Amino acid sequence: MFEQHRETLEKALSAIAERGYWSAYPESPSPRVYGEGAAERGKEAFESYLGKPFPLDQPDTGSWIGAERSPYGIDLGVTYPEPLVDDLIAAARAALPAWRDAGPEARALACVEIVDRINRRSFELANAVQHTTGQASRW
Repeated sequence: MFEQHRETLEKALSAIAERGYWSAYPESPSPRVYGEGAAERGKEAFESYLGKPFPLDQPDTGSWIGAERSPYGIDLGVTYPEPLVDDLIAAARAALPAWRDAGPEARALACVEIVDRINRRSFELANAVQHTTGQASRW
């Protein structure tokens, strides 16, 4: 994973040092950028969550919460596990030493991986944002 993202991190660091603009991910939702059918696959992925419990692996009470309705009139029907907040905080605290000890380069490369995964799901996330916040789509 780290070698896969090293070039991206180096380009970002160079842009910072040069105080220039650079983006690893084009902002255009064009099929030429993201591939034919990417928007449709993203919409289908978003729709696959509707009317179901959202799959989160986290400490929870066993109860499901939520009843979101899209500002565009769609009943989303998505519910979420009610979190055990103290357990979530304890898990974060337990993970902190390993995250700290990994060092700044490993943490930066892990963050590049996170951003890369988010980018690959851009259209899915855009649909979710549109139908939970009312923000209009750009495509």
